[in-house]
Amino acid sequence: MRTADLLRVLVALVASLAFVGASVPLASAEPDEPTPDEPTPDEPSPDEPTPETPEEGDEEDESESDESGSGDTEPAEDEASDEATEEDGVGNDEASEEEADEPKDELLAIIGGNVHTVTGPTIPGGTVLIRNGRIDAIGRRVTIPDEAEVIDASGHEVYPGLIAVDSSGLLSRNPREGTDPYAIQLPFVLAAGITTAITSDNAGKVTSGTLDGILLRENLFIELEYLSTEPAKRREIRRGLGDARRYLRDLAAHEREKALEKLGEDEESELEPPDDEPVKGRNSRYKRLLEGDAIARFEADEAGDLVAIADLAEEFGLRVIIIGAEEGWTVADRLGRADISVVVRPRAFNPGDDDRMRANGATIENAGILHRHGVPVAVIPADTWFTQGTQVGLWGLAGKDLKHLAYSAAFAVRGGLPSRAAIESLTITAARTLGIDDRVGSLEVGKDADVIITDGDLLHFMTHVRYAVVNGRVAYDKAEDTLFNHIRPDGDRASVGEAPADHWPRRLGEPW
Repeated sequence: MRTADLLRVLVALVASLAFVGASVPLASAEPDEPTPDEPTPDEPSPDEPTPETPEEGDEEDESESDESGSGDTEPAEDEASDEATEEDGVGNDEASEEEADEPKDELLAIIGGNVHTVTGPTIPGGTVLIRNGRIDAIGRRVTIPDEAEVIDASGHEVYPGLIAVDSSGLLSRNPREGTDPYAIQLPFVLAAGITTAITSDNAGKVTSGTLDGILLRENLFIELEYLSTEPAKRREIRRGLGDARRYLRDLAAHEREKALEKLGEDEESELEPPDDEPVKGRNSRYKRLLEGDAIARFEADEAGDLVAIADLAEEFGLRVIIIGAEEGWTVADRLGRADISVVVRPRAFNPGDDDRMRANGATIENAGILHRHGVPVAVIPADTWFTQGTQVGLWGLAGKDLKHLAYSAAFAVRGGLPSRAAIESLTITAARTLGIDDRVGSLEVGKDADVIITDGDLLHFMTHVRYAVVNGRVAYDKAEDTLFNHIRPDGDRASVGEAPADHWPRRLGEPW
């Protein structure tokens, strides 16, 4: 072999041995000690974050978190749920506080009495359930809540509160502002069964002890004089009504013409509305009458005046009340055709004039005859030396005219008015006459809870009111009031009872 070839073989052999020595370390060789500048495999580099040492059982958590997503998700949800729980706790507390602050229903149940609904049947042993001042249920199978206050009316009569269609001194002319809720006369009024009184042209409740809910309705009617003895006033009324009617007709025609115009969005009508001068100021009352916003109230007794008012009502389409109508029985058919309501005084005394060539004067049969001709009849006491007019008032000893309201209806029964119509004359007919029958006048679900409980027939002269409920609140309790509590305290007409020594008014025969 040549020297050059031999040299190449040796170089290749040495290279191979060097490669093998570098790839396979000797088994007996000791591991090299790490230098201070190099980190050991068990120690993290200063530049890398130190991993947390997992606690026992964390491996499963890590594996589960790896499968479901980020490992931070569940702790965040736990915190959110804790916060939600705290918030829910606060919310529940607030809700419970709000529930505690909410006013509870005021419940009153009158049970066991004979319930005279007036507009419906009489319910023997019935129940009237009152909730928050309104009648909630009526019947013989009414469920009474445990928290309801209960009045046992067994053996007694239950009626709607009475309405004094014209009164003086019972309430202020402006009931809400001028009435003293603690005035001494209010127990007298309630003891007579009156829960609603008309004073001026306003209707008020005899609430006694509070002013809440005292005003029922304002501006019920407009008073007009249309007597044959006042021709100038007749002309004024006819002229005012005529002008108001023409204005309303012109206004209606104007509105029709405007409706026929085809105007663009930015165009305004050039049509001029009618002059409203005829319905301004004092004449505005005629517009209210023609539009049905108020009732025309007249005082008249003689037949000629009654017929003239009936003609006026039909000509202008007015709603009319006539106070008095002593000779209404002579023209009852005419008043019935004109749909006029009357407020009569059954005990009025007027023997009439025999020299006249027609029937005239007052009669106890007036209310009965008017009723048979379809005339709605309400009742008030008769004129006396004390009343000085037609109102229910506090005239005479202890306000005797208050009690005379029911007595007057009883007189009408004696004159031929059916008993049911007599009770209606003090309740629902009076309410309809005044346009307040949506609130009072009968015992119906949804109406104001104005109820009286009596120890006998309302029209009997010995009957006493034992309770008067106004707007769902007991405003008068005979047993608690010193006015009549000594008279038949148990409701038995055969018993009288003993008056206390300091009782007022003192009984007859006792020293003052």
